[in-house]
Amino acid sequence: MTSGVAVHVLGPVEVRTPDGPVPLGASLRTLLAALVVDAGRVVPADVLADRLQDDGDLDAAPSTVHSYVSRLRRRLEPRPGDGGWRVLTTRAPGYRLVLDDDALDAARFGRLLAAARADDDPLAARERVAGALALWRGPAYADVPAAFARQEAVRLHGQRLEAEELAAELDLVLGRHRALADRLPALVAAEPFREGLRASLVLALYRSGRQADALRAYEEGRVLLADALGVDPGPALRRLHQLVLRQDPSLDAPATAPTAAPAPGPAPGPAARRPALPTPATPLLGRDEDLARVRHLVDDGARLVTLTGTGGVGKTRLALEAARLAAEDATRFPDGAVLVPLATLDDAAGVLPALSRALGTGATEGPGAREALVEHLRPLRPLLVLDNLEHLLDAAVDVAELVRDCPHLVVLVTSRAPLRVTGEVEHRVEPLTLPADGAGPREVLSSAAVALFRDRARDVAPGLSLDPGDPHGADALRVVADVCTALAGIPLALELAAARLRVLSPRDLLARLDEALSGGRRDLPARQRTMQATLDWSYGLLDAPAQRLFRRLAVFTGGWTLPVLEAVEGPGVLPVLETLVEQSLVRVERTPDGLRFSVLEPTRQHAQRLLGDDERAEVSAAHAAAHLALAERAAPHYQGPDQVEHLRRVEREHANLLAAVDGRVAAGDGESAGRLVWALWLFWWMHGHLSAGRRAAAAVAALPDLPAPVRVRVDLALGAMLFAQGEHAEAEEVWDRAHRLSTATGDAAGLAHATAGRGIAALARGEAALAVQRLEAALPLAAALPADSDGPWLESLGHVWLGTALTALGAAGARAREHVEEGLRLSRARGDRLTTFVALFNLAQAEAPRDPRAAERALHEGTALSAQVGDLANLSHFLDALVVLGAGGGDGGGHGGGHGGGDGADVADVADPERLAVLLGAARAARERVGADVYGFYVRDEAQLASARARVHALLGPGRAAAAEARGRALPVAEVVRLAVRDAGPAPGPVPAPTAVPVTGAGPAAAAR
Repeated sequence: MTSGVAVHVLGPVEVRTPDGPVPLGASLRTLLAALVVDAGRVVPADVLADRLQDDGDLDAAPSTVHSYVSRLRRRLEPRPGDGGWRVLTTRAPGYRLVLDDDALDAARFGRLLAAARADDDPLAARERVAGALALWRGPAYADVPAAFARQEAVRLHGQRLEAEELAAELDLVLGRHRALADRLPALVAAEPFREGLRASLVLALYRSGRQADALRAYEEGRVLLADALGVDPGPALRRLHQLVLRQDPSLDAPATAPTAAPAPGPAPGPAARRPALPTPATPLLGRDEDLARVRHLVDDGARLVTLTGTGGVGKTRLALEAARLAAEDATRFPDGAVLVPLATLDDAAGVLPALSRALGTGATEGPGAREALVEHLRPLRPLLVLDNLEHLLDAAVDVAELVRDCPHLVVLVTSRAPLRVTGEVEHRVEPLTLPADGAGPREVLSSAAVALFRDRARDVAPGLSLDPGDPHGADALRVVADVCTALAGIPLALELAAARLRVLSPRDLLARLDEALSGGRRDLPARQRTMQATLDWSYGLLDAPAQRLFRRLAVFTGGWTLPVLEAVEGPGVLPVLETLVEQSLVRVERTPDGLRFSVLEPTRQHAQRLLGDDERAEVSAAHAAAHLALAERAAPHYQGPDQVEHLRRVEREHANLLAAVDGRVAAGDGESAGRLVWALWLFWWMHGHLSAGRRAAAAVAALPDLPAPVRVRVDLALGAMLFAQGEHAEAEEVWDRAHRLSTATGDAAGLAHATAGRGIAALARGEAALAVQRLEAALPLAAALPADSDGPWLESLGHVWLGTALTALGAAGARAREHVEEGLRLSRARGDRLTTFVALFNLAQAEAPRDPRAAERALHEGTALSAQVGDLANLSHFLDALVVLGAGGGDGGGHGGGHGGGDGADVADVADPERLAVLLGAARAARERVGADVYGFYVRDEAQLASARARVHALLGPGRAAAAEARGRALPVAEVVRLAVRDAGPAPGPVPAPTAVPVTGAGPAAAAR
């Protein structure tokens, strides 16, 4: 019988019929796998049910199993013959999968492997093994998570390793030891306990003239077995070790291979007699762009390329891979590639002699050594890798002259600092890319840092799941993303941390990162066995001024600008900073505000460990003073036309400002901490940093002996944070406290703020009459304050709040409107966007019943202004109001009154309901970003919004409405604004780039929560 159905399970499960590939969902893949493991035999229905039950997502009831079987039959055999189903048949007490010979790749693999073992001809046997291994496309049953499939996959994987061992043995018989020495290290690293593979690697290395590498491969296996299992290598591997030590002739390759077929690869030439580049045990991940760039530089004629970057970033690994790939071009580099390790040298004068020894030129010392080296290299075309030159930079001129005198020589250098010589081309090696804030599981898995961590974790914790489809795996994936971010994407740190998954869960690892970085592989150089050793190496290369600055940079969080650093360290700091940049300890970023400097988080933590208590106290005070000056300079501008620029700048410094508050609280400096809180409260309000602001203000408020003016302002700021988070009663209590203290001390500005705060607290609680009374009292207090104080700003805002309270009280509309318009006039005159959009919201609410077009214009302007200052909480209110207005009905054009209400039945008058649904989604996402309502003094009718949403959903239907809302949640703020003000003419000013981030992402408003 020939059905033409082929099933492949050596990788993801695949099915092919004569009509082509057959797509299978997860349930049918699991069913097929449950039949394949017993292909040709009857599988009882209850056994099938048990196997399906292994997959917790599948229903394994008898009726469901029968349904699955019926669906799978139709996929496997769309046109059954006259005799009925031939591929998946019913046979009591269950079902039987009938496949042609060789139709199942696992069965074919087993037959080829058995035939190879029985074949006396080594070449024919090797070809059979190659054919068997070629059937594998990945782990067996890779996309079937059920336990029975995992068990079968383990069995097949064991057979695959047996095939690899047989292939290695045959390659040694055939004299293919050089190719084997290149191929086996990765396999041995993946399967370190397979002694047969390790023995073949040791012998292949020895036969390739690499006795030291062969002994190292044995020692790595011995240490691994001792550490992991507490055992020694088996007798065969130990005997091979002794034979290698003695250089026993019995280990030599056959004089003549038992076949006329040539061994793969180029014939050995002069370069083959030199030590080959070491073969890393693990693949290079996440460096495709770097590798392409370095290869392009070499191909484009660069002859001295320096790879620079911080310690542990992977410069050596990248250089070796680039050299290996370049050296494969035998016409460009017929003399091969040679590694010259320099880390153990302590004198720059030893660089050229080390190079001579690596090349085997003979004389390495004395006056004629350099000339002999040049004479040797001048006719050759080699590629040299000079590894770790940063501590020997005095040899840079020697290296440059060597390149100049040898016209075909190409040199790759790894160094934490550039050589700064003629002809040098620098390639900066940055840490691996990290998952973006708010990235989904697919983006997290595809980030280079997570990919490396995941790959190394498999070696020590093969059972760890990072599958986002599994709840435990999804949680572990989120934690791993946090681990990679905390380690700043530094490959060495990632590898050190991943190794600890032998004994720690991802969450425990995150909590113990410092400890996790304290021990690494024994085969690493001593300076790289811990992150601290790596950074100590870098620190030891610095002179005293650079070491001092490096330690003191520990106080910065999130980077710094040169003016701020000069304010902390003095005006002469630039040359020392330049040294740290050159040594790859400080990074440089170009921003709209100029250059910004930073250190990677593991580097900053190392600097903190080096900072003594006295020096820490000194630099912390200087850091706080510099940032207090910055915050107090910016604070008045939040109320005027330069709001956007100053809010953006303070956003970049926010982490440092919070650190300054924490540092001053810890030092008991309540006055400086309180001044910082007061300078930041309005920034926190507008950018939604409510949790961070509340925490900081509460910490300062808890300090004893605060000066009265400072305590008043700290309470005012704390009350604002509580109010913005919807805790109106608690906010009023704190503002009452500030009101009493400012009254007792004659603090006019504090009294004006506290009185207005108590007014909006009453308004939020629904006590409109009390709110009117308090806000009317606040207006003259604000008006009496100096023109260069908060008074004018508080007065304009007070007018708007009073108009809102009068509206809530049901007072005459004209009086309420008069106050709102006065507040709007004053705020426009000062260029104050915040008060302007607060006034516009109230005017829109008042205009909606009688002039929807005017209300819409006010909402469009307020939407754009909210986005300009990055106030997502207020933006959400405006978007909701636009939806209420657009869904209100009444004029046939979708601009019905804002109080249209209704029960959702009159949907024909709603214009562009899909746009309104998108705005609903964007509004919800903006509120979630901030985590609070903030504008508790707005008078809103939630029933109106619910009715408007019902109208939109009734017109679109649940599916379309949900999809549109989901699009809105993912839109960048700039796109949300464009959609909201569509057909409204030019918006009042551009939306600045810092706000153009997805509403659902973790941007400025979420950074401190």
